Amino acid sequence: MAVLRRILLLGHTHHDVGYTNSPRIIDDAHRNIVGEVVRLAEANPDFRWTFEVARPVLRFLAEAPAAEVEALARLHDEGRISVTGGYLNNTTLPSEVELDAAYEQLQRMREAGLEVRTEQHGDVNGIPWGAVEGMARAGISRLVMALNPDHGRPPFTQPSGFWWEGVSGARVFVWLSTHYGFGEEWGIVDADVALARRRIEEFVEQLSARDDYPFDTALVHAGNDNRWPTALFLEVVRDWNAAHPELPMETTTIDAALDVLEEQGRGADLPVVRGEWSDWWSHGHGSTAREVAVYREARSFTRAAQTSLALTTLRGDGEPKLATVLGYRRGPVRLRDDDEVQQTLAAVDEQLLLFGEHTWGSWETYSKPFSNLSHSHWNAKAGMAYSAYDLARDLAIEGMFRVAASGSGDPAEREGVLVLNPSERERTEPVTVEVRGGAKVRTVATVPAFGAALLPTPAPAQPRTGRTIELGSYRVEVDPARGGVVSLVDVRTGAELVDSAAAHGLGSVVVESVVAGSEHPMLTRNPKDFHPDFPGPDFDRLPATGDAEPELLEGDGYAQLRWTTTPPGLPPAVTTLTVHRDTDLVDLEVALQKPEAFGPESIFVAFPFATADPEFLLETAGAVFAAESEQLPDTSKDWYSIQHAIGVHGDGPGVLWGTVDAPLVQLGGFHTGEWARTLTTERGHINSWLMNNFHFTNFQARQEGTRVYRYRFAASPAVSRESVRLFGRDLAEPLQARHYEGPAFEGGSGLRVDAMDAVVAELRPLGGGAVRVRLRNVGAEAAEATVGWSGDASVDGGGTVGVPGHGVTDLVLRRRDV
Repeated sequence: MAVLRRILLLGHTHHDVGYTNSPRIIDDAHRNIVGEVVRLAEANPDFRWTFEVARPVLRFLAEAPAAEVEALARLHDEGRISVTGGYLNNTTLPSEVELDAAYEQLQRMREAGLEVRTEQHGDVNGIPWGAVEGMARAGISRLVMALNPDHGRPPFTQPSGFWWEGVSGARVFVWLSTHYGFGEEWGIVDADVALARRRIEEFVEQLSARDDYPFDTALVHAGNDNRWPTALFLEVVRDWNAAHPELPMETTTIDAALDVLEEQGRGADLPVVRGEWSDWWSHGHGSTAREVAVYREARSFTRAAQTSLALTTLRGDGEPKLATVLGYRRGPVRLRDDDEVQQTLAAVDEQLLLFGEHTWGSWETYSKPFSNLSHSHWNAKAGMAYSAYDLARDLAIEGMFRVAASGSGDPAEREGVLVLNPSERERTEPVTVEVRGGAKVRTVATVPAFGAALLPTPAPAQPRTGRTIELGSYRVEVDPARGGVVSLVDVRTGAELVDSAAAHGLGSVVVESVVAGSEHPMLTRNPKDFHPDFPGPDFDRLPATGDAEPELLEGDGYAQLRWTTTPPGLPPAVTTLTVHRDTDLVDLEVALQKPEAFGPESIFVAFPFATADPEFLLETAGAVFAAESEQLPDTSKDWYSIQHAIGVHGDGPGVLWGTVDAPLVQLGGFHTGEWARTLTTERGHINSWLMNNFHFTNFQARQEGTRVYRYRFAASPAVSRESVRLFGRDLAEPLQARHYEGPAFEGGSGLRVDAMDAVVAELRPLGGGAVRVRLRNVGAEAAEATVGWSGDASVDGGGTVGVPGHGVTDLVLRRRDV
C-alpha cells in the first residue's frame, strides 16, 4: 500500500498546434502565452508553471523585449517556471535528423540562462527508441509522458515510474503520468473546487491502494488543450489544504516534481525496459497518405540540398548555368547568399517539425468533416508539408546546379543525366528523370562518394506483352488474376522470395472493409470504440485483380513488368516492378487512384515474403528494433510506423525492404482491430498500410490519396541492424538525378570520409565557408572515422575522430579563403 505525504499540482497547457482552432491562430497564441505566464507569476507568488514544449519559449526569446526575457530567466532561476526540451508533441514521423535539429535549438534557451533537464509530452501514445539517445546528447535525463489512453494502451499503469534504456545503454527516468486532460475534467483549471476536491480524493484513494506505487507523492495536472493560463488553480490548492491538512498540496514545476519523483525512484525497485515505445496513434498517418508522402519527399530534398551546398562551399562556386525564367522544372535564376541559405534551411526545419507534430485536425474534423474549421485546419496542416517541400526542392535544385559547376576548373557544358551522390559511400542505384516533353526515363548510375556522374540520356523503353523477366539477380513472374508477382526467384541462390501459400501476389493492392452487417460498437455507438476494450470488427480483405496481359519493358540495364488490376470499389491501379542488371535492388511502384470516401476502410500493398519463423527488424528514428521482443509492454503490435526500412530474416531468404512514401506497416499478416498483446508471425509478410480511416477525432474523416507509392527491396543473405539502418538511409537520401545541360564536373568532390561500415556522414553548410560533417555510428561498436580533403581549394579541419556506438561526432571543415 502506498503512503502519500503530499500532492504536487502541475500548471501547464497542453500544446496542440491546432485542434481547438486553426494552427494559424494557435501557434502565435502559444508564443503569447509565455508573456502571460510571466505576468501571472510576477503577480502571484505561489503560481508555478511549466512550458510543455520548447517552441513557444524559443519564439519568445527571439521576439520578446529584453525586459520580458530577463523576467522569464529570473522566474526560472527562482524555480517558479520550468522549460522543457521537446520541441513539440511529436509523432513518430520525424527522423533522427529532424530530432537532432530540434534538440540543437535548446542551446538558445541555455544561452538565455534557462536550464533544460526534462522532456514532457502529452496525448501521444509513443516515442521512438532512438529518442533516448537524442535526449542524452541534448542533456535531458527525464521524460514525462501524459499519454491519452484512447485508441491504445499505456505500457504500465498510469501513473508509474520506470527507467527506459536506449539502444546504447543510456537511460532516462520516465514518469508515465495520468492523462493531462484530467486538469479540466476534474474542474481544476476552472477552480470548481468541490468537483476538484472530490476527484482528487478519488485519485488519492486509488494511488494509496496500489502495491506497485513506491512514491509518497502524487502529481496532478492542471491543464488541458491550448488552455490560456490563469491562476484559478490556486483556489483549488487553498481549498484542498483547508480540507486536508494531513496531505498538503502545493504548486510545482515539472523539474521540481521530477526532482522528487526521480530521487524516490532511485531508491525503489523500478522496472528497466528496452525497446520501441510503438505508438498506437500512428494509424492516423494513414489518414493523409498523400501529404505524409510529400513530407517524406521534402526531407529527402532537404538532405540533398544540405549536401550539395556544403560541397559547393568547400569546392568554391563556379559559374552555374542560370535560368532566365522562374519555373518549376528550370534551374535557379539567382543564387542565395550564405544568410539566405541558412534562413531557408531553418525554415524547412521548422515546417518539417510542425508537420511531424501530433495534431492532424480540429476537434470537429471527424464529426463535422465539411465545416470551414475542418477544412481550414487541414489546409494549414497540409501547408506545412507543402511549404517544406517547395523550399527544400527549390534549394536542392539550386544546390545541384551550383555543385555541378563548382571547383577551380572550367568544366565544359554538356548534356545528359546528372547524378549526385549525397553519401560517404560509392553507390550503384537506379534513377528516374524527366526529359524534354515530360517523358520519364530510367537508368542505373554508379557514383563515387560525395561525387557526381554525367550519364548519356537513355531512350524511353518500348513495351511489349509478357509475364516473366529474368535479369541480373532475379527471375520474376506476374499473374494479374492473383493481383501481383507470384514468383520472384533469386537466381544466385535459387531461393523463392514469394510465399506461394499467400492469398495474393507480391505487390497486390488489398482493400480491407468491415464485414456487412457488423454491429461492432465503433459502428453502432461511437467511433471511439475502435479500442482495445472492443476488439474487432471483423473484416473482408479482397485483393485487386485483373485480366489484361502485363506489359514488359526492357531498357538499358533494367527490365520492367507493368500490370493493371482493379481494387474492389476503386478505379484501376497500375503496378510496376523493375529489376536491374548491375544491382540487386528491386523497385515496385503502385499508381493508385483513391477517390474521397468516408467510413472505416483500409488500403494495403502486400509483400508476402516466403521467410518462415521470421524476425522483423524495424528502422525507427535513431535505432533499429526487433518487433515484439524489443518493445515496451502493451505498445502497438497491430501496426508500426517506421522510418524507411525493415529487415526480415529467419528460415528462408532474408530480405531488406523499404518504403519511400508510406510509413505504416503490419507484419506477418493483417492485424487491424486485434489489439494484440503479442505479435505472432509465421511468415515474413509485410503489408504496407497505405491508408485507413479508423478514427474518431483529430485525423481526417475522409480517406483519399491519389499518387504513386514507391518501394524498394533486395534479397539479402545477412540481414543485420546495421544493414537495415544503411538501407533506410539510402532510401531517405537517394541519388539525386535530373536531365541537365550545363557545366558539370565528374568524379569525387574532394571530400573523403574513411570509416568503418557502420559510420555514415551528413553534411550541412554553416555559412562563412564552414561545413559541419556529422558522423553517425549506426552500429553498437565504437569506431574511428577519418575526414579529409583532397580538392583544389584550401580547407582546414578534418582528421581522425572516434564515434561511439550509436553515437554522433561532429567535425567542422572550413575553406580558408572565405
